[in-house]
Amino acid sequence: MKLFLKIFSIFTPKEQRYCAFLVAVMMIGAVLEAVGIGAILPLISLMGQPDFLVRYTEIAGYAAKIGITTHTQLIIGLSLLLILLYILKNLYLAWQLRLQINFSITNQIQFSKELMASYLSKPYLFHLNHNTATLLRNVNQGGLYVFSCILVPVFQLLTEIITALIIWLMLVFADPFTAIIVAGVMGGMIYALLRSFRSKIDETAQIQNTYAAFYIQAVNQGLGAVKETKVMRKEQFFLQEFTQNYENYGLANGQFMFLNQLPRMIIETLIVCALLLLIVEKVALGSSPMEIVPLLGVLALAAFRLMPSANRIVTLSNGIKFHMPLFDELYRELMALKSRKYHCRNLKLVDTPPPLPFTNTICVEHLGFRYPGISEDVLADVNFSIPKGSFVGILGPSGAGKTTFVDILLGLFVPTRGTITVDGIDIRHELRAWQANIAYVPQSIYLTDATIRENVALGESSDEIDDARVHQALAMAELDEFVNMQEQGINTMVGERGVKLSGGQRQRIGIARALYQQPEVLILDEATSALDTETEKSITDTILKFKGQITIVAIAHRVSTLGACDFRVRFDRGHVEVLLD
Repeated sequence: MKLFLKIFSIFTPKEQRYCAFLVAVMMIGAVLEAVGIGAILPLISLMGQPDFLVRYTEIAGYAAKIGITTHTQLIIGLSLLLILLYILKNLYLAWQLRLQINFSITNQIQFSKELMASYLSKPYLFHLNHNTATLLRNVNQGGLYVFSCILVPVFQLLTEIITALIIWLMLVFADPFTAIIVAGVMGGMIYALLRSFRSKIDETAQIQNTYAAFYIQAVNQGLGAVKETKVMRKEQFFLQEFTQNYENYGLANGQFMFLNQLPRMIIETLIVCALLLLIVEKVALGSSPMEIVPLLGVLALAAFRLMPSANRIVTLSNGIKFHMPLFDELYRELMALKSRKYHCRNLKLVDTPPPLPFTNTICVEHLGFRYPGISEDVLADVNFSIPKGSFVGILGPSGAGKTTFVDILLGLFVPTRGTITVDGIDIRHELRAWQANIAYVPQSIYLTDATIRENVALGESSDEIDDARVHQALAMAELDEFVNMQEQGINTMVGERGVKLSGGQRQRIGIARALYQQPEVLILDEATSALDTETEKSITDTILKFKGQITIVAIAHRVSTLGACDFRVRFDRGHVEVLLD
């Protein structure tokens, strides 16, 4: 019940009301399951009483009104009634199952969508501190485990418990002593099985949950850098990493499957032995075989339904226990998502306001930054201004704070102290509007396994892409000649991460992507440092064509790259020095 209440708490009030409705539906279904078994008992009893209509004249009178006058007709009539009852019962149970599954799948899909939206909206610092493989596992498997592997089994577990209790109550009326024995034996047996397997299931569950992220990470690392892997002949290393983690994952699943199936055999053995011992006991105490046939029929019928119930109670309990580590890991996020609007077809993370007006100056005032958990400042009291239309070069050794400054300028980090203002407006207060003004070209361009067109207009659906702007951006990045030589033109596939393109071509697509956004500020983070000298000069010349038209902020290791800039800012141990030409 504690587990059910914990799961129940992740839902909104509307979802909680629907859960309560499902529980009520399941209770009715459990009653129908028991009634279906109980309804057979009169038929079994009737078949052994050929003089039934003679002994019970009142029932015979009612039967005669519907044309039943013989014992055979009574058996046939009752059998047909039972057929109708079972058809209606199973139609109801099918409807109940559909409700459960629809509820589970709907919430599973919604949860994964909400979780993906949550991760996308997290600050950049969150992603720096979290393994992508873990986030990938949560989005891919979190919803499945929480709803299909925990919620539905919880519903089914409640149904089985209610059904078993009602059947047991029927046994109380048939033979109280035997019912008490059955309750004691089965209850004790289920408790003992759950108790004995609990620690082992906890252990295998923790292993499975841990190595699920590890083997996904191994796949990402091995296949994500397949070119380097093959050239460096490291296939065996990554195969070993994957094999080790996946074997642990698979062994944990195998152990759980064995532990989950073993109780069925134990329960079946004990129940059959108990029935046979009951026959021995009754006969030994002087009961004739014919006297115990009706009771044996009742017990056998009850066992026929109770045995699967007992199996499922143990199996479902173990399965829920096995998947609880991931649920517990995601519980806080589930509760955070609870306040969000459920069943929204289009998840909109943030507003997209128009670009922030920029006519004069970007002012950096007393800017400071320190990473969480680090005692030393990365930036300390940084001050300088960037006039609109200027070309600013950022210099400094590795670890001097250049990239951190750019990340703050991009709105990815929140400064510990100080401000960056645009025409007097703090960018933190108008972050999305400020980001609408800027474009970013990193050292390593991320390209999707799609067309040149789709990569230039990254993040836009195919029908929203402005082809004229794509061609214009490619021309400005001096990639139009290459594109025009391709048979498919802008619809040429670039391959995964752009493997079909050279380093210079990938960088030019990155520049074209930035220019496609028609920014007022272009930020380049070592955008040419990985290229050969000739290609670097060519791309630098391309960038210089925009000098005076847009504001350019460029990080570079080589001073020669920044030869044409209006002024340079040298970073050193978190401090800056403005170098004027």
